[in-house]
Amino acid sequence: MILNLLFILFSYLPVGVPNISGASTVSTTNYLAVKKGYVMSYNGAEGRANWVGWTLKSSDVGPVDRSNRFREDLDLPRGFKRVDDDDYRESGYDRGHLCNSEDRTSSDALNEETFLMSNMLPQTPELNRGPFKFLEAYCRKLVLKKGQSLLIYSGGVGAKGRLASGVPIPMYVWKAVYSPTEVIYVLFPNERTLSKNWNQYRVSKDRLEKMTGFQFP
Repeated sequence: MILNLLFILFSYLPVGVPNISGASTVSTTNYLAVKKGYVMSYNGAEGRANWVGWTLKSSDVGPVDRSNRFREDLDLPRGFKRVDDDDYRESGYDRGHLCNSEDRTSSDALNEETFLMSNMLPQTPELNRGPFKFLEAYCRKLVLKKGQSLLIYSGGVGAKGRLASGVPIPMYVWKAVYSPTEVIYVLFPNERTLSKNWNQYRVSKDRLEKMTGFQFP
């Protein structure tokens, strides 16, 4: 019942995504960027997203091919640190989507938008192509097989170093998923040795809020 009420409330907010950090267009470190397919809080001093939030329903998944056109986000304000594809060159880290490409395959424009570098975090290949990817697939299964509509957030927390370009490497990458039947909070270590079972990385809402400083629905 509570989840159903939350989904009714979400439908009256911009793009259906509550602002979990109080992001605004006047902040440098908590800058609110509203895209066509997702909403973002961006840290213009660090050059990475604090979080990205989006909704997912069956009509968002379509026949469009993966764009693969990684590019700088030119819509960010002047003076912000902007990341481009070269920042990851020979780093050993994947350009890890937050709002993932397969969740936005209803149109070329929406899919291309997910390849903005502001929507990426450095992720180990083992994470990006392992449990993180499998959780993304599970979310699409809820949508396509069970007819559910989801609210999803993702981001990174902490820093265990930086790429040569100065882009912070998150210590953890997290995700929060809200469906009519369940709520999922996960905290993935951004490491090389990981289980492929994303369920092993579930955490409580309280722990994720303490780690991130955000207030989740």
